[in-house]
Amino acid sequence: MPLFETINVNEKTQLYIWKVSETLEDLTQGVVLNGEHQSKFDSLKVESAKKNFIAVRRILKDLGYSSDDLFYNHEGKPYLRDGKTISISHSFDMVCLIVGEKPVGVDIEKKRRKIIDISEKFTQWDYRSTSFSQKNVLQKLTMIWSAKEAGYKAHGKSGITAEHILVKDFFPNDSETKIKIEKTFYDVSFINVEDYVLAYCL
Repeated sequence: MPLFETINVNEKTQLYIWKVSETLEDLTQGVVLNGEHQSKFDSLKVESAKKNFIAVRRILKDLGYSSDDLFYNHEGKPYLRDGKTISISHSFDMVCLIVGEKPVGVDIEKKRRKIIDISEKFTQWDYRSTSFSQKNVLQKLTMIWSAKEAGYKAHGKSGITAEHILVKDFFPNDSETKIKIEKTFYDVSFINVEDYVLAYCL
């Protein structure tokens, strides 16, 4: 399995990124799904979703986990049997997950024009009041979206919406920022992966 990139965020936190190009048949080799995970896999109708689902289990398998070691709490937040925290994201053919010992969140998003059209739904930053190029507008809006998604996952509580997540302002070429959710502050780091933005939150 060719991982696209493995990043040691710190001594206790690792980030794994995989560009999935394998066939579904190749991906499923050696992956054993238990009843609940098998049912979820069977319910997926789109092949790309099936591939991403298996890719996550393949990464976990390489880390020494089985599908039986992955659980979801009542809020839908994943965790591992050994108590480590985990966050999962995928977008088109990119899959990523982050594993740590403290709350973590990750999100990967493909940069697409439609995020400009819906920007008012998730941020108060008005791109029309800036002199940014469309490329930089697209970059920053995708970063804001990913930062909020990663923060939501790290925070792990239902009832939180985009308007509850405050993002410290940054420039499109910045690699980090901070966010606030309720009374908790998180550090967010950004990585550009091909035409995707990845944000991880600690």
